[in-house]
Amino acid sequence: MSDLNSAIKLALEMEHKGYELYMKAAMGTVNKLGRATLEAIADKELDHIRAIEEFSKKQFGAALEAINPKDQSYYLRTIMHKLAGRLTEEVKPDSDLERAYQVAQDLEKASYNLYKKLNEEAPDPQAKKFFEFLMGEENTHYEILAETLQYLNHPGDWFREQERWIVEGG
Repeated sequence: MSDLNSAIKLALEMEHKGYELYMKAAMGTVNKLGRATLEAIADKELDHIRAIEEFSKKQFGAALEAINPKDQSYYLRTIMHKLAGRLTEEVKPDSDLERAYQVAQDLEKASYNLYKKLNEEAPDPQAKKFFEFLMGEENTHYEILAETLQYLNHPGDWFREQERWIVEGG
């Protein structure tokens, strides 16, 4: 995409679409972990919208600060903290939630690919850096979705992987 303004417009559309998808999916599930995860990622989509708006004003520093980058473990701690005390029932798989996660993962892949393309085509080093940063954000979202979906569907496997349990033969 040769026009940076068109790229910014497309990025904003993608982030708005993501926010709407996450909020709709969050409101459509009774699964507390699923809802908390989707709401947390929706909040990050709002950060991305603010960042892209700042970037469009050529406020590169403000754009990166608007996102306030966090690693995956921060997202997961935030989700679990939000659920503390409310997660009294057993977390069960939900086919509608699983479908929402799959759609969300597809959106994250599409967003990543968009930002990768914009990064490759951007003539400005600041734009390259910004789109590369957004690629990392989308990748983190994808990984969070994959991890929480694994927890929802196969909690034993999730704990075994996360805790790196020692399996002894007897």
